[in-house]
Amino acid sequence: MLGEERRQYLLDTINKTGSINARQIAEALDVSEATIRRDLNKLCKKNLVKRTYGGALKVLSVGQEMKFNAQKEKYIAEKKKIGMAAAQLLKERDVVIIESGTTGYQTALHIHNKEELTVITNSCEIALALSAHHPSFTIMVSGGILDTQTHSLVGPIADHAFSNLNVDKAFIGITGLDIDKGITAVNPIETTTKKNMIGSAKKIIALADHSKLGHISVNAVADVSVIDVLITDERADKKFVSRLKNLGITVIQPT
Repeated sequence: MLGEERRQYLLDTINKTGSINARQIAEALDVSEATIRRDLNKLCKKNLVKRTYGGALKVLSVGQEMKFNAQKEKYIAEKKKIGMAAAQLLKERDVVIIESGTTGYQTALHIHNKEELTVITNSCEIALALSAHHPSFTIMVSGGILDTQTHSLVGPIADHAFSNLNVDKAFIGITGLDIDKGITAVNPIETTTKKNMIGSAKKIIALADHSKLGHISVNAVADVSVIDVLITDERADKKFVSRLKNLGITVIQPT
């Protein structure tokens, strides 16, 4: 396979699957990993892919976001680790918000050894998951308009609920996180709800797999400085993580 053919194959694969691993694709094509890395660097220079540690990601436009069911299985191993690490930050009798989303859902699934928690969420799925395994928890659902793509409750009713709360921690899902542009989101209605969640919490814990770091979505939510803790995965860009730490943000990357 010639270089141009190989790079087109890489690009087609990334656009279809969302990401590739350089080592795995090198083995599949029977070429060196260094060759694949050079190919990916060339595609990156043309802004056709986004380079990551060990591979590359599909470049999403500012208005793109995968539907919940597609997101649910995307980077599932990473999201499980992030959810597990997030759950470990919970303390007995905490009052917390867990935002709707696939990583928030994994956080809910990994809560163990807690008897008294108050959890407020805008996700019916999170509420049902918690009620099935933790009948002693106080579970509050915000109400609001059901977003059929993300399965979240948003809009004026949800905004009113969160704007009148005071909680210990808010676990916020991230669509895009950039050092300069901060937290961003695709849906403008969801953006307002997220802002109200952030405003109600003493501590903001952002949940984002590596694909969300450096991505910018269309709607601004908040400055990066509002984040107290970011939980991401081992594939997160090292320079990006270093810049966050220099801003005083605690970064957790569970192994």
